[in-house]
Amino acid sequence: MHYLSITYTSLAALDLTAEQVHDIHQSAEALNGVDGISGILIFNGTHFLQIIEGPPDAVRELLERIRRDPRHSGIEIRDERMVDERLFGGWLMRLVRVRSRYTLAQEDVIAQLPEELSPAIRDRILSMIGQISEDVGS
Repeated sequence: MHYLSITYTSLAALDLTAEQVHDIHQSAEALNGVDGISGILIFNGTHFLQIIEGPPDAVRELLERIRRDPRHSGIEIRDERMVDERLFGGWLMRLVRVRSRYTLAQEDVIAQLPEELSPAIRDRILSMIGQISEDVGS
């Protein structure tokens, strides 16, 4: 089976609360289980980085719901591809909270990525963390 994998970044609403982030995670886990979607949601307090994967129609429908969600804005698709295997098949939606500084965010996410993730995908995720981090290049 082929799956659609989409990676995007977005800017959290200024008034986003910890409770709302928890609600996003809980509803994602519940709905993704029904829709056959898996993935990871990385949040650094101001930005989201999310990878969603699953049946193409379900992923596209989810992306449209995500675009309408007022809890964030400025969605930028960073990667879209068809894949033969899921990267996060065991996770309906894992929430990984990271610190905003790039090097600290890398430490936070490395500790939580699945061990079986290929080095290329691990590097891609770490590279994308730079897109939502404060001190890249400093």
